[in-house]
Order: sequence, then structure tokens, then C-alpha cells
Amino acid sequence: MAIRIGVDTGGTFTDIVVYDDKDQTLQIHKVHSTPDDPGRAMVTGSREVLGRLGETSDAVKLLVHGTTIATNALLQRRGARTALITTAGFRDILHIQRQNRPRMYDLRSRRALPLIPRRRRFELNERIGPDGDVIKQIDTNELEALCHQLAADKIEAVAICLLHSYENASHELEVAAALRSHLPDATVCTSHEVARQIGEYERFSTCSVNAYLQPAMQSYLSKLESELANQQICAPLYVMKSNGGVMSASEVARQCVQTILSGPSGGVVAGVAIAKQLKNSNLITADMGGTSFDVAVIEDGKANFARVAEIDGIALKVPMLDLHTVGAGGGSIGWIDAGGALRAGPHSAGSAPGPVCYGKGGTEPTVTDANLVLGRLAAKSKLAGGMELDLQAAREAIQNRLAKPLNLSVEEAAEGMVQIVNSTMVAAIRKLTVERGLDPRSFVMCPFGGAGPLHGSELARGCGIEQTLVPLAPGVTSAMGLLMSNLREDQVNTHIAKFDQMSPESLQRMLDEMARQAADNLVIESDAVACVTRKLALRYLGQSHDVPLSISEMERLDPHSIAQGFHQAHEKLFGFSRPEEPLELVSLWVSVELDLRPLELPHVEQASELPEQIDQRAVVFQGESLPTPIYERDALAAGHALTGPAIVEQVDTTTLIWPGEQAAVDDYGQIMIGEAKPGRHADGIKYQPGGAVR
Repeated sequence: MAIRIGVDTGGTFTDIVVYDDKDQTLQIHKVHSTPDDPGRAMVTGSREVLGRLGETSDAVKLLVHGTTIATNALLQRRGARTALITTAGFRDILHIQRQNRPRMYDLRSRRALPLIPRRRRFELNERIGPDGDVIKQIDTNELEALCHQLAADKIEAVAICLLHSYENASHELEVAAALRSHLPDATVCTSHEVARQIGEYERFSTCSVNAYLQPAMQSYLSKLESELANQQICAPLYVMKSNGGVMSASEVARQCVQTILSGPSGGVVAGVAIAKQLKNSNLITADMGGTSFDVAVIEDGKANFARVAEIDGIALKVPMLDLHTVGAGGGSIGWIDAGGALRAGPHSAGSAPGPVCYGKGGTEPTVTDANLVLGRLAAKSKLAGGMELDLQAAREAIQNRLAKPLNLSVEEAAEGMVQIVNSTMVAAIRKLTVERGLDPRSFVMCPFGGAGPLHGSELARGCGIEQTLVPLAPGVTSAMGLLMSNLREDQVNTHIAKFDQMSPESLQRMLDEMARQAADNLVIESDAVACVTRKLALRYLGQSHDVPLSISEMERLDPHSIAQGFHQAHEKLFGFSRPEEPLELVSLWVSVELDLRPLELPHVEQASELPEQIDQRAVVFQGESLPTPIYERDALAAGHALTGPAIVEQVDTTTLIWPGEQAAVDDYGQIMIGEAKPGRHADGIKYQPGGAVR
């Protein structure tokens, strides 16, 4: 047996997906996350699922990991003792940042504090010009003295960010060599290796983040690989990148800044795979876990990339999927603000102690507790091997903390929590759609994560979306996405020039050389490359911002077609274009992917017999308690249909179908939910409210 394992570490649960290449079967497994040592849950869960399958560890041929180690270390400011070395006069770039304010009309707004304090930022009297010419050489005596000072300060990591190193990296390489000689135990990061692009602040910031996180990430991966080896799991370990591809663990240790969105990126990759088999390939992925809600937009079957990436106010200049995250999850805590209003989130109970109903010491009511009280979750849960949820404890927590102070019933307070967290998620969706000039009504809503399918229909209604798609294994969709990814390397290089002065031949030579470098970094043979995608970043001459334009589908580089494509993209993004204005090339972007034979969505069998409901319980919908049939997801097959109210339970999540809605299972086992048509199913199938149809 040849097994591939995808492991997505979340704030509450660690999700594990096992795919058998030979039989093309999927197995899913969930274990509680271990925040004190995230790798422990991964190793323990992998061992458990192999034991359940009766397989030995040598059957594992590939292991792909989605991790939040870098993200959490950045958000919690738990990185290394880091120093920055820069060109004389540029010590305060990290503090100055950009001229724009975080909030335009807030005179009291403050920028995020730099990861590296000013006392650990140092200058060198050297200079390279914007064309790459050396204006002033490095003083070796000055560099020697600086190395001794950093050693005395017990610096753990160093970010080297010299001016114009994207054009000439010789000075950064010289400084790096001296530092590695004098500080052998410190990690050294150069900006031209991390972000070879124009923009001092973004490049300095990206390099600083990478240096700041390197020691923690190296320690985590080293310990994880050791623990896996102890369990005789010796398969290659890959880590999901923020761009939707994966990279080897050894490369992650060097370029850890590329894993900032490692966790949620797997869900977007899965969303792309889902969108490609739909008639409407516009999809909104809504990943609601225990701690956070991650939303992304897929247009015409392709994921969008962030034009300006920022995490907690800190700029990043690496290719990243365009994801927006808010603090809204099943573990989001309900509370009353100073004005006496009910709130939910962004603080979360996480995995420890977790929701009150988990019985692990939690005392503050969460969204999960609210769904349990409303009857939307079963007291006997299938999660994590079968959990007994404490309904009475959840009711008491909501009653004492929220309902009684607000003079509400327990059910009213619970519904209020759900409505508030839904509003937060709808606002996040609008940020990536309405605020970007996209009409959400032309999209399909795709909720997943442990809590997503419970809230998916309400999110769709809040955005005016008619159709909701619940994936086959929603609770582990991000983990499935890990196995749908290819090994990927991006090269983004700055090259400033007037576009009409660039010949197609010179552009092609630069793109070919970047593709060769990317393939070399993957350590692969050229015939193993799955695909090469190319982009040019262009702008109108005199603009400060650029627009990336894909040119991958062009057989040859046609300047006229490229210019027309840019004008159309600019019109779509900003509402206007200036075809008469000259264009300026800013950078070139090449992505190379190695085919890892990604997992494809499996077809499910058709069935004529209707599933029997396994239970029935009262569920609260807008203040009204309705008897609601419960169905087992495994019993549903292609062609089955249900009408609301109904609940579908499975090992990794629960799907809620509201009154007036209809759900049908498609050929991939996905549940398609929409408004019920009076008397008829969307495919002409008769139905009865509150039950199965055929």
C-alpha cells in the first residue's frame, strides 16, 4: 500500500487525511491539537490512523503539513532575538513604513511596532546604486567591529537589508559571510534571497520577519522530523506555502516567511479543485474552524493572489494567496461589552480549555456551546473519536454569563451569539468581494472547516448567494487541499524599464532564466515540471502601484496583447484605464510546479434507495423550535435530496439545512443547498418538507 498523509494543525483540532494511491480511498481522522507542542498531535494522530488501517509506517510515501507555527509566533511576538543590518541612513525604515496611515481619519491610529527594536538595528557605511553599481565599498574594519558587537549582544538571528540589493547582492553576500564566520550559532538572512524586489520597506520587513521566525521554525521542524523518525515514518516531509504550493521541510527552514498562511492555504487549493468541476467556477471558500474564519475568492477556477500582503500590520513581499482572516470560529467567546451589548469573538477558547461543553475546564460560553443549546449539534458528537458534549454545562454558562445579565432566554442569547458571529463573517466576505468590485451573488458559497457547514446557509443568505456547496469532508477540507498541491517555487525579480522599450526576445530570455532558477531550487529534472506560469507586473508611467498580469496562456510574448490585458485589468480593479499612457515594467514573476500527482475529487456511487433518518430532535430556527430529522452523511449518495429543516452529521462536522431550503448530493458526494422550489426539486424530483426526496 502507498499512503499519502495530509496534516492540518488548527487551533482546536489537528485534521489528518490519509489517501491510498492503490485503492484511491480516503480516511479522515481528527485529534485535539496540542498547543504546547503542535507536532505531538501530528505524530500521535498519524500513528493512530495507521494503526486503525492496520498499516506499518513504511507504507507512508508522502507527508504534507499545514502549520501555524510561523503565524502564531509572528502574531504573539515570540520570535528570536533579531538584529538588522542596513545601509547608513536607512535604520528607521521599519519604523517609518509608508506615508499612508493605517486608518485614514483616525488621528490617534498607530502603526504596528517593528519586530526588531531600534537598539538592535545597525548601519554600515556602504552604498549600491539603483542600477547595481557600487558607489561605496564596505569598510571591512567596520564590519568586523559590528560582528563582534552582535556576538557580545547574543544575537540569535540577523536580517541583512542593504539598499538596492535586488540589482546587486554582492554587499549582502559579503556581510553574510562575515556574520556566519563570527556568529556560527545565529541564523543569517539576506533580503535579496527572500524578496528580490523593489520597495525598501516591504523588502526590509519581509527579510526581518524571515529572520525573526527562522530559529523557531528550524527548531520545530527538527523536532518534528526526529519524532516522525522515532515512529519509523521516514516519508519526505513537505510544508504548505502561502502561495498554494508545497516546499520541502529543509527549504522551509530557510524561507519560513513563505509559510505565514500555510494553514488556511490548503483550503483554497481544495476550493480551486472543487470550482473546476462546477458549471459556475466562481467560488467563495469560507473556512470556519475553532479559532478563526478564513475567506478567499476563486474566480473562473483560479485563486487570487494578494496585491499587498500584510499580517498584523507588518508588510510581506512574498507570493501569497489573497486570504482574509477574522477571529470568528466555533470557539469564539460570547461576552457583553461596556455598553451592555452582546458580542462574540474575536477571543477564542481554542483547544485548551475549549468550549464549556467539551468538559475540559472551559467556563466562558462559545459559539459551539450556542449551537449545542440550539439543537444544531448533537450531545453525542462524532468528533475526535466520539465526544460527549455537556448540554447542561453549556446552558448554564450562557444563562449565567449572557442571558441573565441581558434579560434574555438561553435560546435567545445563543441565537444572538450565532447571528453576531455570522455578521462578522459576512463582513469578511464582503471585504474580498464587494470592496474589490465583485458581486458575491455570482458566486457559489463553499463553507468548510469544523464549524463552516453549520453556518454556511446563513452566510450565503447574508451575501445574497443562491447556492451553497458543502464538500465531501468539510471538517478536513484544508487537510485534503494539502494533498491536492504540487511542489512549487516562485521567482519574483524587479526590473524597472519602459515597456515599449523592452523587446519580446529580452523578456523571454529573462523569464526563461527565472524558470531555470526556480527548477534548480526544486532540485528536479526539467521533464518533471508540471507547469510554468508567468506574470508581468506593470503600471502606468508615474504610478507607485503595479498590477500583475498573467501571460502564461500566450504562445509568444505579444507586447500589444500584454498592454491590452493590462488596461482591462486596471479598469476592473480601479474603475478606469488610460490606454494612451505609456506603461512601465516593474517586475517579472515565474512559478514552476513539480507534479506530485495531486489528489483528485473522487466520484461517489448513485443510489435509488432513500436513506433512513437516524434520529430526530428539536432545533431552534429564528426563535421557533422545530422537529428536525437527522441523517448520516455516509448514507447519502449521488442523487439523494433532502429538504429543510434537516441536519446531516458526519465524523468531522455537521451540516444544517434550514426550513425552506433543499439539499441534493452531486456526483462527487458534495451537498448542494439552495432555496426549495414549491413542489419540486431542482432536477424535477418531488419532495416533502422535512424529509428525504427521490
